[in-house]
Amino acid sequence: MLNNAASFIRNRKEVVAITYDRVTNIIWYLAECYQTLSKDHPTYSIELVGKNTTLHFEDFLKMEFLDKYLIPNEHLISSKCSELEDINFHYENQKRYLDISDKKVKPDKIDIYINKLGLQSSWNQQEENIYYAIECKRIKTLSDCKAYIGDTKKFADRRYNDLRLPFEEQIAFIENSRLSHSAVSAEINNRLKATSSLITTQFLESEVLHKLFNGCYSSRHKRNFNRNEPFTVFHLLFDYSKFVKN
Repeated sequence: MLNNAASFIRNRKEVVAITYDRVTNIIWYLAECYQTLSKDHPTYSIELVGKNTTLHFEDFLKMEFLDKYLIPNEHLISSKCSELEDINFHYENQKRYLDISDKKVKPDKIDIYINKLGLQSSWNQQEENIYYAIECKRIKTLSDCKAYIGDTKKFADRRYNDLRLPFEEQIAFIENSRLSHSAVSAEINNRLKATSSLITTQFLESEVLHKLFNGCYSSRHKRNFNRNEPFTVFHLLFDYSKFVKN
């Protein structure tokens, strides 16, 4: 029995290590696309988006990022990690989850949904059931960090029907030039420390996953069900203050 348990733990660690490598390559790619966006220096007008579309501005920003940068430049990530040559980026996909508070099955609208990760043999799952999810939030003032950590709490509270990787991700579109990524990360940490309904084992710490981007952080938490399994959240705090206009 001990040998079986040791073998399970060893295999689990290997699978998590492979998954971590894929996820960090994706994060590198997101940061790389952000560098390209910064060089393009686009202008995103809140007024014009409100006038010419029915989109919420947050949805507009993530759709622009996917349509103009993530999808057209997929060759960059496949050249860095050949296992991700078939990677797909989508927005607003839905998956089912069980709400542990009222025991009802509900739809989960995923801001950025990434699949074709080449992990089916590692997790012994159908490829369609393995995906990486990213939630996005606009940060205009520090008080917006309350809604931001609300997404972190969702990761802990929702029991998903399909495989949920032990890695999650959040993107902040920081629209205020007076707010640095370090100030936002500090505010997120203050709010996490005051949140008793979310078990945090590591508050946001800086991660260097792209040499030209220093707004990446990671935190660690536990699910609020079953065995309180641990999971890591990567945080990409993008400075959009130069691009967003009223």
